[in-house]
Amino acid sequence: MYLKNYILLYQNVGQSGKKDLFVRSTTYDAGTYTISAGQRRKMIPGSVLAAMNNDISKVRKQGDIYECGGTFFTAEQIPKISGACLNEIKAEDNIIDFGKNKYFKYVSGDGQEHCLYTDNKGIGSIVSEIMRGEPYDPVLERYASFWNYMMTKDPVYVQLSYSDEEIRGYMENAGIKNGFFTVKMGDREATQFYSATKTTSPIQSKERYDARYKNLTSGGILLDEYEAGDIFKIGDKEYILSENHTLDIPYGEDIYNLEYPSNYKFGKKVE
Repeated sequence: MYLKNYILLYQNVGQSGKKDLFVRSTTYDAGTYTISAGQRRKMIPGSVLAAMNNDISKVRKQGDIYECGGTFFTAEQIPKISGACLNEIKAEDNIIDFGKNKYFKYVSGDGQEHCLYTDNKGIGSIVSEIMRGEPYDPVLERYASFWNYMMTKDPVYVQLSYSDEEIRGYMENAGIKNGFFTVKMGDREATQFYSATKTTSPIQSKERYDARYKNLTSGGILLDEYEAGDIFKIGDKEYILSENHTLDIPYGEDIYNLEYPSNYKFGKKVE
């Protein structure tokens, strides 16, 4: 009998839409675990732990006994994945790489450690921990769902599920600064734009950025109602509208945080 209960549980908590994200690992080894004084129980080897985290369909259950690859064991023989042995994933040069078939941890704002894994399809909770009886972790699932969403083609609608405060909190925790950033998971990667804007979603796809940038710098409807010589700002930098109704903004600037001339309202000049 397959692990129907665990599969159902995992699908219910996998808000990211992932259904079979399991990992291989060489981090955790077989060992002997002390249950109590004078009593010892042999833990399953690391190869079996890796196999079942990589693919739960390889595990069968009969009563309280599990079987994977010819090894029989109980839930008490599954080693706990300890956050003390895991590293956090942080960005370098605005690139965050969750790796492939890798255990890692997320430390939430309250200081709690949440253990996750990644494979070619994304990140999520660890199957062996669910089998051990670890409770559902909504903080972990929300974190995983956020970063899995960052891998989609158009993440602008993340604002419908996460507040600006939450979004900026995840970005700050990862060490990502405003501008283009890249997320890697296994063999996949996606590049998005992180804006300081307060008027739209802080996360925009590179495709959306490029389309808006072209409109502002090469001519388009966005600036048609403004007059040549009008001054626009991004932070402390000023950009003067040309006769062709374009702005000479360097690529990569935060065009979603563009400040329009103060003597205009809804694109119309007011005296």
